[in-house]
Amino acid sequence: MKSFTPIRTVRFIASLIAIFGMILFAFERVLTMVYGIAANAVRTGNGLTDSFMVRFASENFSGVKKLLGVLDQVKDLLPLANKGLLVLFIVSVTLMVIAAFGLTFPRQFGHVLVAMKLLKWQGGLAAVTSAASDAPHPVISGKGVSKKFKGVSKGIKRLWGKIVAWCKKAVAAIKKVQVKYWIFIGCSIVFILVLVFGVRGCSTVSVFGGSQAVTDELTEQALFYIRAQKSYFAKNKAIGGPKALQMPDSLTTDYFTYRVNASRFTATLNKDVKNCPAGSRWSVSAKTEGFFTVDLKLYRSLPKDTNCVFIQPEFKNLGRK
Repeated sequence: MKSFTPIRTVRFIASLIAIFGMILFAFERVLTMVYGIAANAVRTGNGLTDSFMVRFASENFSGVKKLLGVLDQVKDLLPLANKGLLVLFIVSVTLMVIAAFGLTFPRQFGHVLVAMKLLKWQGGLAAVTSAASDAPHPVISGKGVSKKFKGVSKGIKRLWGKIVAWCKKAVAAIKKVQVKYWIFIGCSIVFILVLVFGVRGCSTVSVFGGSQAVTDELTEQALFYIRAQKSYFAKNKAIGGPKALQMPDSLTTDYFTYRVNASRFTATLNKDVKNCPAGSRWSVSAKTEGFFTVDLKLYRSLPKDTNCVFIQPEFKNLGRK
């Protein structure tokens, strides 16, 4: 059976770090999906709170009132969860980069671990400097993990001395690192930044913000008006206003200002979204046509600025099926 040489020991530790980093990354992905569901639920709940029916239900049914209270609590927790997910993502990717460095340059990684007092040489420092392969060498002992702060009660001076000593050893170990390894570290940092602000931003719009949340909100509100208008017309053969449709005549959210009058629904963008400027307007107009047989006609219109088409390219087809 092969013994644990210095190279194998360091690679084993790097492998454990990589596994732990991948577990954290998978955990962060799952929590991000949960975060997206919770954010969507809060957004939907906020859009319904101005509805007459929801207000009536919250005042007369304790279950609905409790549910709205839970949504308010979740809304307060979302910013904290957002920051926590970002930290978890950065830590997971950083651990995987550290593991990659340890697997690629095990001897240099071993020096770093020893400088940090996480490992110690067993058999002398010269044993590892001559290690070029997995040939038998004196092993590295993991028993050198020190408990530096047992003597906190003995004074701040001793603690400060230990911190200074550790910093000096860390600086000495850093000075021994060759230029090519610094290049590797720099590329690793760039890789982490690309992942944080690129991959994660694309995969989770709800965390970093983006156009998908705007699209979802506009689609949801417009469809609610269209379906409510169709349902009211089917029963009354007339066009319903906001009270008849159980919709607020005015509603402002983070993205839009919605207005509903006797025969028209409008959604006005409150702030710039990419190249689509604030003030852009989407609308749905309701009219009746016919004399003996009255039909409901819904006319959907988009902003004149073509830069806004990406927000909901299928707006003219909403509710047609």
